[in-house]
Amino acid sequence: MNKKSLALVLNFIFFGGIFLLIKNTIGTYMPMSYVPLIAFSGILTSVISPKFMVHDQSLFLKLPLKKTPIRLY
Repeated sequence: MNKKSLALVLNFIFFGGIFLLIKNTIGTYMPMSYVPLIAFSGILTSVISPKFMVHDQSLFLKLPLKKTPIRLY
């Protein structure tokens, strides 16, 4: 698999998993209507999810509170 495709797939998997976790957690403890729940979960997930990126044919992982990315391979 191409490294750019791998980074895209990993971004989707991590975003989706963290989004579902946050949505279910918030929906369980704070009853609110569906649209604000989805919007708040999406914003919170986009801030705290790890980002995968490709630079010079190397795959990097950018963690939310860390300044420098980690080289994976």
